Amino acid sequence: MNKKIVYFGAAGSGLAYCQHSKTSPDFFVDNDSNKWGTFIDGIEIKDPSILTSVMIDKIVITSGYVKDILPQILSMGIERDKIHSPAKSLLGFHIFDNEANRIQAANKLHQIMTSLDDKWRIVSVGGTALGFARDGDFIYWDSDIDLFAPEQSKSAVFNLLQGLDYNPEYENNSIKAAIVLDNGVEIPFSVDFFNADSDTFIDRFEDYYWEWPTTMFTECATIEVHGKLLNIPNSINRYLGKVYGESWSVPNPEFGYSDYAGKIS
Repeated sequence: MNKKIVYFGAAGSGLAYCQHSKTSPDFFVDNDSNKWGTFIDGIEIKDPSILTSVMIDKIVITSGYVKDILPQILSMGIERDKIHSPAKSLLGFHIFDNEANRIQAANKLHQIMTSLDDKWRIVSVGGTALGFARDGDFIYWDSDIDLFAPEQSKSAVFNLLQGLDYNPEYENNSIKAAIVLDNGVEIPFSVDFFNADSDTFIDRFEDYYWEWPTTMFTECATIEVHGKLLNIPNSINRYLGKVYGESWSVPNPEFGYSDYAGKIS
C-alpha cells in the first residue's frame, strides 16, 4: 500500500500551503463534516477518521488550530515525526507583497483608527504591530490585520465597519471583517476586545496568554506607515518582546505557532 501525504485543514490555509510549497496532498482531512466528500482543486476532503486505516508518510497541519489538531492526530497512533506544522508564513496568502496593496491598506486602516472618539482607540497588535515597529510597513508574508479595541466601543466599531462595507460579523469576543481594496483584494482582519475599565486583561492566542495593562492600548503610541499615523501598543518594545521574544527585531519568515514567547495556558 502506498503511503499517503495528507494535509489536515481544508480551508484557506490549506490552499495557501499548496501554493507556497508547490505541493499537493493525496487528500485533505478536515473536522468540518460539511466538507467531507467535496473537493479542492480536484483533491478530495475526507473525514479525519480515515487516518487510522491508511499508511501515512506525512501529515501537514494546514490550520491555525494546532493545539487541537496535533493531539487528535497523535491519538490515532500516528508517530510524532510524521506530523509537520509549517511556518505561519506558508499558511496565508501574501496580500502585502504588493506595495500598492500596502499603501492602500495603511490608508484604510488609518480611516478605521481615526473614525471613533479618541477614548476608544483601535490599536494594531500581533504581527501587524510587529511589522509597523520593525519595518515601518506591513510584513510582506503576512495575510491579515490584528487589532484591539475596548469592549465599550464594540457596537460603535461594528457600525463603523458596516458603514464602510467591510461586512463585519461577531465571533465570540471578536469582530471579523475584511478591508476591500480598489483592486478587489480583500484583507481579513479581526478586532479583539478588552474591558477598558479594568487595570489589566488577559490576552489569549492558541496555547499562550499574556497579561497586559489596559493603558498599553488605551494610551497607545503612534507610528508612521506610508505617510499615515497608525496606533501601536505603548510601549511597543515591551509588547513585542513579550509576544515574540527578545529577537523580535530580526525578521523570521519561519516563525511558527509554537514560537511565541507567552505563558503556556
